[in-house]
Amino acid sequence: MGELLRVLIIDDSEADALLLQRALHKGGFEVESTRVETAEAMREAIADQRWDVAISDCHMPEFTPEGALAIWQEVGQDQPLIVASGAIGEEEAVALLKAGAKDFVRKDNLSRLVTAIERELRETEERRARKQAEEALRDSEERRLRLSTELACAAQVQQQFLPDSVPADPGFEFAARCIPAHQIGGDFYDWHEMSPGTVTLTLGDAMGKGMAAAMMMATVRAALRAVDQMNSPAAALQLTHCALIHDLASSDSFITLFHGQLNMSSRKLVYVDCGHGFVFLRRAGGRVEELLPRGLPLGVLSDEIYQEGDITFEQGDALVLYSDGLIDALPEQDLNNEVLAGVLNGAKSAEEMVEGLTGLVPDGGTMPDDLTVVVVRCV
Repeated sequence: MGELLRVLIIDDSEADALLLQRALHKGGFEVESTRVETAEAMREAIADQRWDVAISDCHMPEFTPEGALAIWQEVGQDQPLIVASGAIGEEEAVALLKAGAKDFVRKDNLSRLVTAIERELRETEERRARKQAEEALRDSEERRLRLSTELACAAQVQQQFLPDSVPADPGFEFAARCIPAHQIGGDFYDWHEMSPGTVTLTLGDAMGKGMAAAMMMATVRAALRAVDQMNSPAAALQLTHCALIHDLASSDSFITLFHGQLNMSSRKLVYVDCGHGFVFLRRAGGRVEELLPRGLPLGVLSDEIYQEGDITFEQGDALVLYSDGLIDALPEQDLNNEVLAGVLNGAKSAEEMVEGLTGLVPDGGTMPDDLTVVVVRCV
């Protein structure tokens, strides 16, 4: 059995319609057809089902092929319409082709009809495939533009989360820079004056990059700010851990965090390191001190209680915090705290120190991870 071909025959002659069916059947098609001879009947037939092809007689008493073409196109049928006629002039044929007919054949040469239909069906399928590909490309581009717009908005919101000013104290300088690997990132830093003369300082790094990491960091920032006003660094982190542990566990995520409270009159920093580790104190003479103890990251199930450490600044000392994006961006350099402290030799301000460390990463290069540097310098 041949391929099923659904044919709408527009002809006032039942005998001619039967000839068309037989010609198609001999050409290897299994034909399912309907004959119409009025505009109203044609509209009803098109509305009833989808046709593979329409074949229209050229000379009917009350229905022209131009009228058939207009209805065919108006209803939205994008399959070919072929004109079949016993006698058709060249000018008339050209006019029909310009109007939208795909081909015309003479009724005394119906063997050509099969070839014409096969060609038109093939070309129609190719046009449809191109159209689908173009629509898919257009949809993809629209989705890309929407996502780009959403990410740009998210990046703007995330940027607004970062401090827009530094604590006003003549005894300390604060400087920082956060460079996401993509439009938005999972690093963040924060400082704010929780009471006169006391400033909280935080640097966090969420596992992963992009929107999910950024959302988690925004949540951590909000949770910490909600509890650090009336609590020590260890107690604030313990409360934050308890509040977020189920969310972190369900997302299979964790966050490294350094969080401290700086009393600027006594120059004492009390801190907790939740698995971060990328921090050191550079004394004025260049000596490097590690900051201990260190605990587990937020999101790691454990009965461990966060432990505090403390340091006291002397004039010229600088606390340096950074994320692992700095190390990952320069794997060939084997960076460590001693090497990074050496980069800061000659820097006369916290801002110059931040510029020196972030300047290690070439401009315009692709970064494997977000990069954040924070420096607090005692002056």
